[in-house]
Amino acid sequence: MTVLENDISPEDLKKIKELRELVKDDISPYYDTDFNILRWLQGHNTLPLAEIARKMKFHLNLRAAWNLDELHKKERNHPIHKHWKYGITGPSGHMENVIVNIEQCGKTDYTGMMETYSILEVMRARMVDLEQMLAHVMEMEAKIGKQAWILYVMDITGLQYNKKLYDLVTGSMKSLADFMADHYVEMIKYFVPVCVPSFATALYVVVRPLLPEKTREKVRLIGETNWRDDVLQYAVHSSLPSIWNNEDHTFGGFIELPVSYPTDGYYSAKNHSVIKNAQTINVPYGKIHVVTKFIKQGGTLKWWVRGNRNFGFGVFYSDEEQVSDFFIAKQVSPCFPCMPGPTLVPMEDEVIVKKDAYYHIWVSNEKSWWRSLEVQLLVESK
Repeated sequence: MTVLENDISPEDLKKIKELRELVKDDISPYYDTDFNILRWLQGHNTLPLAEIARKMKFHLNLRAAWNLDELHKKERNHPIHKHWKYGITGPSGHMENVIVNIEQCGKTDYTGMMETYSILEVMRARMVDLEQMLAHVMEMEAKIGKQAWILYVMDITGLQYNKKLYDLVTGSMKSLADFMADHYVEMIKYFVPVCVPSFATALYVVVRPLLPEKTREKVRLIGETNWRDDVLQYAVHSSLPSIWNNEDHTFGGFIELPVSYPTDGYYSAKNHSVIKNAQTINVPYGKIHVVTKFIKQGGTLKWWVRGNRNFGFGVFYSDEEQVSDFFIAKQVSPCFPCMPGPTLVPMEDEVIVKKDAYYHIWVSNEKSWWRSLEVQLLVESK
């Protein structure tokens, strides 16, 4: 592959060099490109360089924990992938260095997904798609020497209003959007919801202040009238899905339709045995609760957790028993600073420990100003 000289200003190259130096112990050769580092500078351009490095290390620790550098090579074979379909269709054609991804928001059964799987499993499946988007962007950048982006087209056709929609949008889906904003900084050129019904527009007005500022700035709503024509300002016919075809429009992009979740597969519909030895822990507002265990290499760490309201959760390891800043600590499992509650499906996992170290189960109520958090937590090690 012929790699062209990067189209980056001397000023930005200087900042990239400085930021690279600050994260050199954590960044992998795969992720260490000028454009990947530039995205962090663009996404946090009002922050001091040291704080940008801190945020970037949070992402780099996630990359190490889940071996994200290799994830774009994996097949989409998680059970969730049958219900949440692959969406990359091709280049924008109208915007330079932009790749189109179609999210079938109106047809994807997000409610069923969150009733069936924990947010940990949802992200385990979703990370494959996010890393494939990033890989497409990085491949284009390596070929042309210019920054590339994803055009995130959100197909709202088929969306039905129901009582759970507000909770879904302000809870689980907001958490997923925050996760993307935290970890895939400046990868998205625009979010383009199309065929947006009036009730969804009204809902967006309510939800908009809850979104990260950078995300809000990227949203381009297209209503129900003439949306097939209006979306063509962002992408050519061949990169838009053929499921939109009618007698006046012929689009050539291929995407598979998602499948709904059977309600008898919901967590709440199944009989679950009582989790023995689980502790009920109250975490005051603004505080954290940490369970620390020293485990030798080859041992196992297992956890199960659910909460009665929004809370943060992470699993970390360290050489020392005390951790001064969990935000940049080494992650065993992805850290979620704020997950929606009450928990519909408990988070549980088990890992084989790779090194002698102190392992920390972190439960946070730091984002709450006045309400205490109640969690049921089981931590076991061998």
